[in-house]
Amino acid sequence: MAELSTFEMPRVRRVVQGAGARGRLAAELEAAGQDRVILLTGRTLGASPALAEIREALGPRLVDVFTGVEAHNPVERVVEVIGRARASGAQAIVALGGGSPVDAAKLAALGVVEGVETTADLAEFALQFEYPSTVRARPLTRDPLPVYAIPTTLSAAEWDGFAGSVDHARDTKDLTAYVEMTPEVVFLDPELAASTPRDLWAQTGVRALDHAVETAYANNAHPFTTWLAAGALDLLAANLPRSVADPDDYEAALNCQIAGWMSISGVHNVSLGLSHAIGHQLGALGIPHGVTSCIMLPHVMRFLEPVTSEQQAAMATVLAAAQGSAEVGSAADHVEVLLDELGVPRRVSDFDIPREKMDVVATATLGDMVVREAPREVDEKVVYELLEKGW
Repeated sequence: MAELSTFEMPRVRRVVQGAGARGRLAAELEAAGQDRVILLTGRTLGASPALAEIREALGPRLVDVFTGVEAHNPVERVVEVIGRARASGAQAIVALGGGSPVDAAKLAALGVVEGVETTADLAEFALQFEYPSTVRARPLTRDPLPVYAIPTTLSAAEWDGFAGSVDHARDTKDLTAYVEMTPEVVFLDPELAASTPRDLWAQTGVRALDHAVETAYANNAHPFTTWLAAGALDLLAANLPRSVADPDDYEAALNCQIAGWMSISGVHNVSLGLSHAIGHQLGALGIPHGVTSCIMLPHVMRFLEPVTSEQQAAMATVLAAAQGSAEVGSAADHVEVLLDELGVPRRVSDFDIPREKMDVVATATLGDMVVREAPREVDEKVVYELLEKGW
């Protein structure tokens, strides 16, 4: 008899998809009775025509715009965002951009209602993890403010209630996770995504690929998410190179956005794993999210292959077909073919990070909750050896 369990269904209420989807934002806010909203984004999009267009469409409903979101969300900046959202009297938060603005919006949505005023207050809501399986999280007292997400990358942060922030004093990335922080409405706009730099689009596409791989062979894998992961691998392998080569190929771009969605649906039930755990901590040192997957994923796949051979064989079949390859090699080999085609960074040493920091990364990885679902036991030595492979 199957063991009794529960499955938290994804919480996104509505998805608006297609070229120009961002133009539906005002109507969605109006339908929900949201009269006071703050918009969060980074500096590049903060100076873009897209932001000017959204500001005009929202009119007096938009009570503040914060364009200072930074990569990986330094905790001091997150607290600043929370203060701005609280002072504006915002009823909802709009995120425009990649994973960092979306995560900042989630954390602000929580911080406003939970009275977060300092970095120490924010840290109270970060997950506390002790390897191999102890997780502690502070209970919420209220539901966070609603979040509306307009993603411009394939990081897929808009589909879940996880949010990362970095404490540079500790060189550590903290993870906050409440399914209630999941954005309510997501706007998939391939026309807007065409303005995203192609290197960033490619790198975050690999991040979505990493989601699909790790959920497919997680210790607690589930048929629902495993089949979605297979579909995501198929769509990404077939469409990501097309979309990178031609930003105006809206069909390919939307297929990639849908693949990102598929890659992470159900993540509150089926965890990401070792590649993400290492990647989170490399991110704390300044390597972009997508790039950490480009560096670590093939090495982690090969390390785990002895205990995930069945799952990786299925991935290899899907990837080979999508790539038009008559020869089905290893899944990691097919991933590397895609990485080579995309021309993404592949080495930690490509970045200005002291090699001695890898000890810090190895230690911090064992404190990252997602490492618990790695299907092989790991320790700091294993993580360090993987980092050496990616150096």
